Amino acid sequence: MSEDIAYENIFIARQPVFDRNNGTWGYMLLFRDSQNADHAVIADNSEATMTLVANLPLCGGIAGAKGRLMIHFTPDDIKRDTPLAVPWPNVVIIVEETAEADTATLTALAEFRNQGYEVAVNNFEGREGGEHLAELADYFVVDMDGKAPDDLSRIVSRGKKSGSARFIAKRVETADILAMARDAGFHLFHGFFFQRPQVQSGRKISSSEVTRLKLFEIIEKDEPDFDALAPAIEADVTISYRLLNFLNSANFSFASTITSIRQAVVLAGWKPIRNWLRLIILTDMTPSEKTMELAYLSAHRAKLFETAALGGGYEEESDKLFMLGLFSLLDALFDMEMKDVVKQLPVDDAIKAALCGQNNRYTSWIALAKAIESSDWDAVGTLAKELNLLPGTVAVSYQHAFSWADSFFSMHGETDRETVQ
Repeated sequence: MSEDIAYENIFIARQPVFDRNNGTWGYMLLFRDSQNADHAVIADNSEATMTLVANLPLCGGIAGAKGRLMIHFTPDDIKRDTPLAVPWPNVVIIVEETAEADTATLTALAEFRNQGYEVAVNNFEGREGGEHLAELADYFVVDMDGKAPDDLSRIVSRGKKSGSARFIAKRVETADILAMARDAGFHLFHGFFFQRPQVQSGRKISSSEVTRLKLFEIIEKDEPDFDALAPAIEADVTISYRLLNFLNSANFSFASTITSIRQAVVLAGWKPIRNWLRLIILTDMTPSEKTMELAYLSAHRAKLFETAALGGGYEEESDKLFMLGLFSLLDALFDMEMKDVVKQLPVDDAIKAALCGQNNRYTSWIALAKAIESSDWDAVGTLAKELNLLPGTVAVSYQHAFSWADSFFSMHGETDRETVQ
């Protein structure tokens, strides 16, 4: 985990932005110094941005190389050419509409656009005096909190007078807000609406989904059962094909080509096969109309919990915590109540209870993941203390989970299935 040393004392939260038609479009990157997690406000925004830029993780994520990275910069950052320090060409410079857009700032932004950067005006409302900044914008980011349809109509109308910038709806938390933003003409959406199930009356897990879940019963046994696992994989041609391709890839260096499932399972080892199968089963169960960001985030939570557990004194529960994270978004994946989903899961009752929102020893882990994802740093500090985890342990585990999930999804080319609800 040497690549994670730089992140020992920081969090860089990565929040997805979705395209109306093409799935994950990019990510907003948010910074937090976690050495002293009892303070949520960073006094010097410019210093925060410099720290973020200096400590950026691999941020390809499920959007791959095409995904934009949206980073906040102050006017001083822009005039000092700080965006040039970011080692990727797909950066979107976020500036506040309320910031004083002096001539030097506007000139610098224009030059960045000439070099291929894009500019997003944050918290855009079309305020008087911001016309010159708006003319440089490729995107207008509009906070949906408290907005009514008439408010959005006025904002969109003002924005269209400044040019052809696209509109990003920020803090889209529910399907109703998503629909309102779409009706207003937005095509890009940021928020956690995708994590919330749209419960369909009478929806049941299909027979093929049940078959996939049954595989979990085999791979979650305390002792490996190769005799049961091999025929179960062989019965699923899709998983068999992908497993053989995976084991014959450069990630393994077997002396000869693996030609049978039984040979694959024995040679690869129980833990690598089990972790691979866990993710493959989950991603294959993701309905085609759902964004693959759900599967990605589930995998990220699983690895976050497992890594923090191993580094924080929960070694004996690391496997259970991996499954807690992996299953924590199944209600959104299936658009069902979690209480109906867990009936099919091969996990103990305490895990099922936590997934259903009941309070027990696992509840704080799910709350911790949600707090980090939503950049609620006060809650992160409180929950880390409740779990007796050091802030540095949580931060390193969080960034390591990104590298791990990025590697898996990049290897298996899952981005070609992305859609948005």
